[in-house]
Amino acid sequence: MNSDAPLPPHIVGGGINTREAAQHDAVTHVLGVDEGGPVREAALRARFLSFDPLFDAASRLVAHQLVLRGRSTPADAPPELRQMEEDMLLTGLFSLIQAGLDGDLPLLVRISEGVLFSDIPKQLDHSQLIWCVDIENEQHLGRALALQETGLTFCPTLSPTDAVVRDSTSAWRYLACHADSPPPAVKARLVVDGELSPRAQARWPDGAWFRRSVTSGDTQAAENTPEQAKQLDLLAIALRQSSDTLSRFFRLNPDMAPRLLAIANSRIGGLSRPAESAAHALVMLGPQRGRRVAALLALTGTHPDETMRSYAVTALTRALFMGKITRQGAPAESAAAAFEIGLLSTAPRALSLPVETLIRKLGLSATNARALSSHPSPEGSLLQLAYACECNDAEALARHAQQLGIPLHQISSTYLDALITASMLDAALH
Repeated sequence: MNSDAPLPPHIVGGGINTREAAQHDAVTHVLGVDEGGPVREAALRARFLSFDPLFDAASRLVAHQLVLRGRSTPADAPPELRQMEEDMLLTGLFSLIQAGLDGDLPLLVRISEGVLFSDIPKQLDHSQLIWCVDIENEQHLGRALALQETGLTFCPTLSPTDAVVRDSTSAWRYLACHADSPPPAVKARLVVDGELSPRAQARWPDGAWFRRSVTSGDTQAAENTPEQAKQLDLLAIALRQSSDTLSRFFRLNPDMAPRLLAIANSRIGGLSRPAESAAHALVMLGPQRGRRVAALLALTGTHPDETMRSYAVTALTRALFMGKITRQGAPAESAAAAFEIGLLSTAPRALSLPVETLIRKLGLSATNARALSSHPSPEGSLLQLAYACECNDAEALARHAQQLGIPLHQISSTYLDALITASMLDAALH
């Protein structure tokens, strides 16, 4: 996906126009995002709220959890800090409900004991909300059950040593537990937190939800649908073929042109004026951006559902982050190579192909193949860093920051920039 055409000097860094210039612009500016206008409430929500995905065993998106972006409050944090962050989260939730929650998927929200005993759950009651809470004694249990009787939905945390929740499992539709714990024999739907290998995941009952990073993992070989085969063809052309071949693809597949045009004309495309057709969009985007927009389309298909949109947004977040962090001194073959690896990181899931098959069919370079197949490499380490950012793994982030010689706050702000920019893609995919 290397560009052979010169770019304007202000379009540099780790964005969709990744080049080798050394300027450190914010990712949001790299894509031509105009931030000069008034800041609306929806934009403010987008800046500090994140919808972390939950998946089922087949890697289908089944729910979200509302969290603060870039925050992972340690257990020993001062109570004042935890209170402030919970207030921010609930303020954002109130704003979301006032604006109308979009989509049909459940939304998990973690609350403290203080909120459990307040009027807030009743005031913010919504059919999509699932309140996650730690129930530590009989008083907590009675309050949660009383609220549940009024129509609210709760997801207590189940711990092997917690008799209060363990003895009341039949009362709950949802139960949260950690991946390191043995799977409990309960009727409730389990919400599993923590990383699991495919083999360990198979131990959990059907219907369990998993809160984890969207990694390539060990995708099982499956019969590709005609749509997926077309997406794979487009991805191969976007990665390795000429702009003329890419234009010819859209002439031969006109059903995919409207979606390309929608992405190109969105804030992700960064065009100075709207393109009128797919061919016009590719000319205006230029070789590099055109190929990357086409690659995003290849990850979603013509009619993307919520799962496919999540894969594409995750891939773009990783790509923007990895390209930008390379410009800040992280070791990699190039910022463009790092961007491409991030973009391809969800392709095995999106296209239902094992990593090895994807590498072979796309003819990927040794650098890309090593990173995507979890072999040790600088680019693979950057992908692991992106996973750590997604999971708010403070220990892993600190370790990577020390190894890279890049301040932790710089890594966090770069990821936040990437996350905010990539979230704009979702609107173009609806």
